[in-house]
Amino acid sequence: MLFDRQAKFAFIVLSLILIGCRIGFQIGVNVLNAYLEKKPVPLREQLSKIPMRLGDWVSSENEILTAEIIEELGTKYYINRKYIKTSQARGSNMLSLHITYYTGLIDAVPHVPDRCLVAGGMNIRTQAKNLPLSLDVSNWSLDRQHTNIKSGEPYPIMLFRDRITDKPIRLRMPLGDFELRTTEFSSNDMPGARIYAGYFFIANGQLSASPDGVRLYAFDLTVPYAYYVKIQFLTIGRTSFESEDFVELVSEFLPELLPELMRCLPDWAEVELKAKKQSSEASV
Repeated sequence: MLFDRQAKFAFIVLSLILIGCRIGFQIGVNVLNAYLEKKPVPLREQLSKIPMRLGDWVSSENEILTAEIIEELGTKYYINRKYIKTSQARGSNMLSLHITYYTGLIDAVPHVPDRCLVAGGMNIRTQAKNLPLSLDVSNWSLDRQHTNIKSGEPYPIMLFRDRITDKPIRLRMPLGDFELRTTEFSSNDMPGARIYAGYFFIANGQLSASPDGVRLYAFDLTVPYAYYVKIQFLTIGRTSFESEDFVELVSEFLPELLPELMRCLPDWAEVELKAKKQSSEASV
């Protein structure tokens, strides 16, 4: 009987501790204004609206992924295309473009070629490194009326002419430096080829060349909304094709792609204004 009393007493104490921890945890979450669940942010336009022709670059088709691959990706929002440069190119005139969009997640491990291509049978020749992309932003301006809450920096603004209507469109661009996380691969099926893959992310309106940046920006517990998009490139060149050539090729393609992509992605300044309004209404 003594053991039973002690066991009952211990069970009651443990239950009270667990209840107290739960209440304390909830109070802490409320005090810190932490969001343990993220609200999704819809795309403004489907990624498939990105034109098949981007300047001198042309794609013939959208590659439709299998249900198994889509399940592995963890999103149904993607495009998979091969763009060919119709004008003269150095070393390679092809870029495989792979874009995937994620939203409403509290945490995730982004799929990156460092792992995915190796799983597909390729070999890593050089370790991943962040290389700066050369992008002309001289015609961009700053939106002094809208600053990013996390960084305190004003959003860059680009005036872009619609390819169909020729009307100017004012687009907010992502914050940060454009860098491409680049890895060289080899394949037993193409022993003489130089294969390069590179990617960067845009997460909650900010640029990152690594998955760590996605966790920093999109999985910030003080922000109620979350999205990130991965933009990935791959090309195959001759034996003289170097990583610098790959970065140059992406740098030539990106100015054509970026405004079309940003038209599809959420305007993060508008998302922040929405979240601020909802927070103010909830506190009234």
